[in-house]
Amino acid sequence: MANDVSRRDWLKGGSAIAMAMLLGEGANAQNMAVPGFVPTPENPIRLGTNENPYGMSRVARNAIIDMFDTAHLYGRGKYMELIDVLAEMEGAKRENITFSGGSGEILKTLGLITAVEGGSVLTADPTYHDLTRYAGRRGVNIIQVPVDDNMTIDLDAMRAAYTDDVSIIYLVNPNNPLPTIMEKNKLKEFCLEMSQKCLVFIDEAYHEYVQNPDYETMVPLAVANENILVARTASKIHGFAGVRLGIAYGSPTWIGKLREFMTGGTNQLAVAGAAASYKDTETQDFCRRKNQESLAIVYELFDKHNVNYVKSNANFVFFETGQEATEVRQLFRDNGVLVGRPFAPFTTWCRVSMGKPEDMRYFAEVYEKLFT
Repeated sequence: MANDVSRRDWLKGGSAIAMAMLLGEGANAQNMAVPGFVPTPENPIRLGTNENPYGMSRVARNAIIDMFDTAHLYGRGKYMELIDVLAEMEGAKRENITFSGGSGEILKTLGLITAVEGGSVLTADPTYHDLTRYAGRRGVNIIQVPVDDNMTIDLDAMRAAYTDDVSIIYLVNPNNPLPTIMEKNKLKEFCLEMSQKCLVFIDEAYHEYVQNPDYETMVPLAVANENILVARTASKIHGFAGVRLGIAYGSPTWIGKLREFMTGGTNQLAVAGAAASYKDTETQDFCRRKNQESLAIVYELFDKHNVNYVKSNANFVFFETGQEATEVRQLFRDNGVLVGRPFAPFTTWCRVSMGKPEDMRYFAEVYEKLFT
């Protein structure tokens, strides 16, 4: 059925067709929604890398296909269209936005800037590592501040750890592998205060998944202040993990600096697909609903067995296993489930990404088989 739905039908059909497309015969062959699929160690369910199990929307796919007609030409294609879509969504101007080949390019570029210009990076522990790992390998001093007892980034402790040598404060919101958020008013106050001393950089990779009233994006602060920068990605809810498109929001000064130091660029196919995907709110809503269904299955499992876990503001859960993560990961892999890698210092915890609800029911079966 999925292959018979035209682009026009998709655009007219809304959520019903979206669901048919996402669950139909074109579904990824590594999930339990595919009839007859049997997970194995060699072909496991992918619950380890926080991908969108539904992939990109049909609207985005069609936009990419259309762009093939001019992909052989130099130029930026739909670049300005995507800029304008995002500027309208976020209340920004064109000069406040730039793109990259995935948000990892932005993170590494900031690590490179720090290595070239000097200074330290102040960040939480644990948190996402692309910036700190890249910078650290180039001799940059990394100051890590442990999360608090609620598994949340401790802004007061970050203030206390600041030194005059710090050139970038790196915050991930929601955090990863801990899917917690920083309370919006405390974060705003922190950004405005500390941006008087150095760059405050907020990675909002999971922004679209958050359904917590205590959360708020820092993009409005970034476009109105000189030393606040925000990164987003199309890799998560938009399903562009293999296509690669990152977005930075900030002052013209910092946007210009990123462009000066970045060595890569975006491709026309990714930009065209993203320009369509960001306007496709129905598919995003669908993915959010399914993510909540999957989270509910995992919460019920862990509550049933009194497992200590961190409730999610993203598309993954962090839970305590009592065993080394490397051992737990292998046990799951042996049963056809790929979960997250170890995250020091929480080496007896495990991160599991949300697949489709069918996948999470299988995950629950495997968990009960292995640990109860």
